[in-house]
Amino acid sequence: MAGSISANLDGGPTWQRRLDRITEGVARRIASVAVAAVLGIAFANVLDIILRNGFGSSLYGLNEINAYLVAIGAACCLPYGLHVGAVLTIRVLDKAASDTAKLAMAVLAAMGTMAFFAAVAWRVWDVASNMARTNQTTIMTNIATAPFIFCMAVALGFAALVMLGKLVDSFIAAQRMGKPEALLAVAGSAVVIAYVLLAFLGYLPTEPFKVLRPSNPLLLALFVFAGMWVIILLSVPIGIAMGLAGIVGTAALLSPSLALEVLGSEITGFVTQDSLSVLPLFLLMGAFASLAGIGSDLYRLAYALVGHIRGGLAHASIIACALFGTLTGSSVATQMSIGRIALGEMRERNYSTELAAGSIAAGGTLGQLIPPSSALILYAILTEESVGQLFIAAVLPGVLATCMYMTAVMVWLLLFPHHAERGPRAATAELIAAAKGAWSVLALLGVVLGGIYFGFFTELEAGSVGAVGAFLIALARGKITPSSFWHTMADTTRTLAMMYSLIFGVTMLTFFFGISSVPQAFVDFVNSFGWPPLGVVVALVVCYLVLGTAMDAFAMMIITIPIFVPLVESLGFDPIWWGIMTIMCVEAGMISPPFGLNIFVISALDRNIPIGTVYKGCWPFFASAVVKIAILIAFPAIVTWLPSTM
Repeated sequence: MAGSISANLDGGPTWQRRLDRITEGVARRIASVAVAAVLGIAFANVLDIILRNGFGSSLYGLNEINAYLVAIGAACCLPYGLHVGAVLTIRVLDKAASDTAKLAMAVLAAMGTMAFFAAVAWRVWDVASNMARTNQTTIMTNIATAPFIFCMAVALGFAALVMLGKLVDSFIAAQRMGKPEALLAVAGSAVVIAYVLLAFLGYLPTEPFKVLRPSNPLLLALFVFAGMWVIILLSVPIGIAMGLAGIVGTAALLSPSLALEVLGSEITGFVTQDSLSVLPLFLLMGAFASLAGIGSDLYRLAYALVGHIRGGLAHASIIACALFGTLTGSSVATQMSIGRIALGEMRERNYSTELAAGSIAAGGTLGQLIPPSSALILYAILTEESVGQLFIAAVLPGVLATCMYMTAVMVWLLLFPHHAERGPRAATAELIAAAKGAWSVLALLGVVLGGIYFGFFTELEAGSVGAVGAFLIALARGKITPSSFWHTMADTTRTLAMMYSLIFGVTMLTFFFGISSVPQAFVDFVNSFGWPPLGVVVALVVCYLVLGTAMDAFAMMIITIPIFVPLVESLGFDPIWWGIMTIMCVEAGMISPPFGLNIFVISALDRNIPIGTVYKGCWPFFASAVVKIAILIAFPAIVTWLPSTM
């Protein structure tokens, strides 16, 4: 869709191209400065830790305003993120759709996104106005909270304006196509969506929609859920589709005015939580770690340790992915960073392509499991569990997962010894040099996780330490220049925009599910089968493995967690244990043929590797992942023991 539309816009009116450049430039600068400000907040938190532990004093009231400042920074990322398309979208219809249909879908996506963020900005502004009227302040420092929320509302309003520009782009593209049916399709889509929005706000009759509304709340929830998937398949971003579905469902159960009131209060309360403030800080940690070139250092250390055994390069890739994943918290980023190095090395040493591709794809899955992990933070936010406990709970499963993948390599080479060869044993000097290159990173990880485990600082402070530490490592290595710094800020901006668009949407969808009793109904439905608790868990695991072949990990978690977690808790299972199980299942799905995401990342790394070869390479590691999940089901203490000692 984007390609065909862009082709029609490149030769568009001069004023349009100039306006597009101005909008992008302003949005990028606002977002980059906002993320840089988040880094400044991280430095302030580190200073507070030093003052508190070393001098018995602190920056008074810093913890009160941290969440508000980070929320403003994240909101300021949304305009640029939306402008560059940093949202999760399922585009299964693109290949089959005509240019006219693609334009119609572009209008639907742009109008839906614009309407959602305009509504959020309007209601968040209303929340801020109410705070100003009632003189709400922070407790310790007595600082007014309204200005923070007003800033959020302005940033969200700018995001809506960016999408208005995208909508105008679609109309211009339709006009330049020279096809009356294209312009008619675009105009028709806009009229239908505009009618729905105006009817929802009470300006037009709503009778046509009342016929479609089921009287039973559960049927309504099913109807809304199905409608959400329809517009997702029509290329509306997943987060926006969830938000619109939540608003419509809430309006049907309560009223449109109450739905909009809930929209403002729920989102404002959600994004100013301390737990959500952790996310941008750990994302910055990963971004600066990547900038510092830490991936190659970790790979060199891993190879120096295990390169002399048969399949040493494959083992080193898995270990390096495990270590690098602790810094990035991203499977794709881990796989791309280590894969660029490891693929070439394995080919030079005559490793089979299947083993090379499979070991890197499998190693990449460790990025979301081993803490600090953005997926674990997301689970903590959605379930209101402790981020710190989830981080510590993931340590032993992360070690288990790494060992299981290395075991898969060993078994592979027992069956096919010609697929890899032994390397030379590293000299002591080489081992020492590799350790020197990686010691700062390993020390940073020890400080972050050790600080959480021993209670030296909170999760928010741990994120600050991680972000500042990774920044200082990159600075010491000479990687920080004005250009690279702002490029890193822009990369973080896109990730934050994607995450927060999902979070805004799931906030409303979760509220609707709650008032329509969907989680309890799902619990009752599953219990009606009379399955034992273990049977239910196995069924949910299978569901995740199947979904993982076709969906992004974050999207899958956001859609399923509000429904699955209440069921698991009702069966008496520990939600911390299930959180680790969720991440493991999601990541296993990413190397499951035919549509596992990591499979296609390998193809992106090396176009000469046939997709069928990657399939063959991933099967042994997928089997290993299933065994690993079975072990955690049989021995849940692997997850729960370490957090119990905190």
